[in-house]
Amino acid sequence: MEDRLRDAYLKKAQRFIESGKLDQAQQDIPEVVENLRQARRAVLSGDNEWASLVAKGLDERLTKRTRDAILQWIESRPEDALHALRTLWAEDDMAPGERIRAFLNQVPEDVGADRRNPLRPVSILLMALGLEYPPFRMRSFHGKAYRKTGHPPPGTKDAGNRYEYALDFLDQLVHRARELGFDRPANRHDAQGLVWWWTGPGKPVKDPPHSSDAADEEPVASLEELAEALLFDTDSLQVIEKLLNDKRQVIFQGPPGTGKTYAARKIAACLAGSAERVRLVQFHPSYAYEDFVQGYRPTLREGQAGFKLSNGPLLDMAERARAEPDARHFLVIDEINRGNLAKVLGELYFLLEYRDEEMRLQYSDEPFSLPWNLHIIGTMNTADRSIALVDLALRRRFHFVEFHPGEPPVKGLLRRWLSKNAPGMEWVADLVDQANEKLQDQQGAIGPSYFMRNGLDEEMVRLIWQHNVRPYIEEQLFGQPDRIDEFDLERLRREVEGAAPEGGPEEIGAESSGSDDADP
Repeated sequence: MEDRLRDAYLKKAQRFIESGKLDQAQQDIPEVVENLRQARRAVLSGDNEWASLVAKGLDERLTKRTRDAILQWIESRPEDALHALRTLWAEDDMAPGERIRAFLNQVPEDVGADRRNPLRPVSILLMALGLEYPPFRMRSFHGKAYRKTGHPPPGTKDAGNRYEYALDFLDQLVHRARELGFDRPANRHDAQGLVWWWTGPGKPVKDPPHSSDAADEEPVASLEELAEALLFDTDSLQVIEKLLNDKRQVIFQGPPGTGKTYAARKIAACLAGSAERVRLVQFHPSYAYEDFVQGYRPTLREGQAGFKLSNGPLLDMAERARAEPDARHFLVIDEINRGNLAKVLGELYFLLEYRDEEMRLQYSDEPFSLPWNLHIIGTMNTADRSIALVDLALRRRFHFVEFHPGEPPVKGLLRRWLSKNAPGMEWVADLVDQANEKLQDQQGAIGPSYFMRNGLDEEMVRLIWQHNVRPYIEEQLFGQPDRIDEFDLERLRREVEGAAPEGGPEEIGAESSGSDDADP
């Protein structure tokens, strides 16, 4: 790892340690370890209570779905589960990576919702061996700690090797802290607490959804983690996954500012297990079949101009998906209805529905089919009445998911984000709800993303409203100038605060006024 970045990381962490937040964040860990130790003793001794003790040891650090899957495995196949746990918890000198590999080889494919990242549940079980074997969360190590310290990511996908690589990283942090004269991190337990700090309660303020690299970080390992990161409800994400498993393609539709593209990229990366299996394209009026599927492109060869048959993003992703049949790949199509869909998609109208069938493409004599592990997520802005509508033939081939401020998963999103990132500014969510109530237009509602920005304060709210939201409302109410005054910022805030009618003494910021913390 790069000394400069690592040392800066450790120096900055000292403030977190000195504040007492590290100890506070880790205060429950010894109890978890002790519960798992009791479960281990019962498993190795054959105590009849071993199953209930394992259940007690599996605390909420496992996602509920994974925890339930493991407990169901124990209940339905207790002998198999007992043998696997004895392998993981054996009283010998077996290395942790070897333990993990031996255990996972005995775990059936249908056990554990985190199969894309099996290290999370198995590392928690490994805590039965003591605090020197801390839990592993991919997002914390790969997406934050390695990158911020200049430490290269592991060059392997093997779960056991990845865990041992993480342990070595923690040991290096402890060793360097001692060289710098710091008392802590004093051990792996401390160092792991610092790693989780970057994605836990003590983390710096998260980049806003429109950050250029926000969707390029290491994807989270489960829908539960993703729901927490997006501030969505898990049920909505599980429905999206079911829809993708059914038709292989969905479209997120809703007004601007509802996070459709951001959510599409995050969901795709989570389900694919890697952002490298996700490609983003954007449709527009000049986009054609030759751009998206396959066509002849100008080329210069030995000084002579000519044309070359080139694959577009669809064929590129299809080839990659075929090369990795056990992994899901995603093509995210932003603003899918801005293109001339019949012209852009061509034979795909057939292939999207009949994935087992082959067709010859327009520029090729070779038969082609869409692989089952290539999924498509499109986004569609419903507020722009000037763009082409999606025809019924295409609608039949896609599932549609609503992204509207009044419906899950977007409903209450702004309030949840404000409560977490801008306490005291929850009144903005009331103000947006009031404006949308007045608009009475679900397809043209004001989305929450306008205000999901770092450092949000009342001055920024004024600027956003005046230069983003107000022009958008005026466009929506074109031909109704008498209604524009209803959406004056100060007037709306007086209404949501239940203050005196217009003309009273209240002004924005004159006094702080909270709002109901409950989700609408």
